[in-house]
Amino acid sequence: MKNKGSYLAYNTKIIETPTTKEIWIYDTPINRQLSEFSTKTYTKAIRKDFDNLSASAQGNSLKRKQKYYEQKRWEIARLIDCNFDKQTKFVTLTFKENIQDITITNQEFKYFIQRLNYYLYQTKIQLLKYIATWEKQKRGAIHYHVIFFDFPYVAKEKLQKLWSHGFVKINRIDVDSKENRGRYLSKYFSKDLELKEHKKKAFFKSQNLKMPKETKLMLTDDILADLQKENIIFQKEYTRQIYDTKSLISNGTYLKDSGVTYIKIRKERDRCD
Repeated sequence: MKNKGSYLAYNTKIIETPTTKEIWIYDTPINRQLSEFSTKTYTKAIRKDFDNLSASAQGNSLKRKQKYYEQKRWEIARLIDCNFDKQTKFVTLTFKENIQDITITNQEFKYFIQRLNYYLYQTKIQLLKYIATWEKQKRGAIHYHVIFFDFPYVAKEKLQKLWSHGFVKINRIDVDSKENRGRYLSKYFSKDLELKEHKKKAFFKSQNLKMPKETKLMLTDDILADLQKENIIFQKEYTRQIYDTKSLISNGTYLKDSGVTYIKIRKERDRCD
């Protein structure tokens, strides 16, 4: 995602896709460099010393882990929203053999993408636009869900021949509104996230996708007034935990609570940068 603005600190983050604008307003301003440094430092400390944390601190760590998985799903939903078009296809690739080694299947998936790209465009330059993830069937075999954007017609038989490992299914994308398409499709990318975190190449995406527009700034009264005039469809307030060295003495942890206001706005279709 693209960061815009020259602010060293910000209290507002805005992420825009063609259908929505999401705003996070933080009670405690975020210092860009300090935030990046403290997040890496604290994450390293958590991984190293988790067993030595109190039951309460361990519970908070697990909640942050769950939140990470939820955020990953929404990131994928935003990518889908930015790239979805009339030629978007949702494809499932299966292995007829009961292959359970992620390293092997990920390599075969990579080769398939290369073959398909060359078949369509007669070049080794990556022109395919896609997002993909793997999932395990009940028998343990791995299969892949792939969303292809701007994807020309390819007969199912040809697609299956290019895949060459088993059955290929082209799924119907039946979504009642354009605002829901990212959420609908991203559910296939949120399964087994706890397992995928420890696996190599759990998610795949081409490098030529349109990205959501992200802006970080210090909120002013005129910006807030303009936001209130827009079509707000959801708003809530919650607390997040931020890195604070002073909290170690009072709370026994480097984290403290800070308020956040989240606003979601529906907008007319626009182009992502």
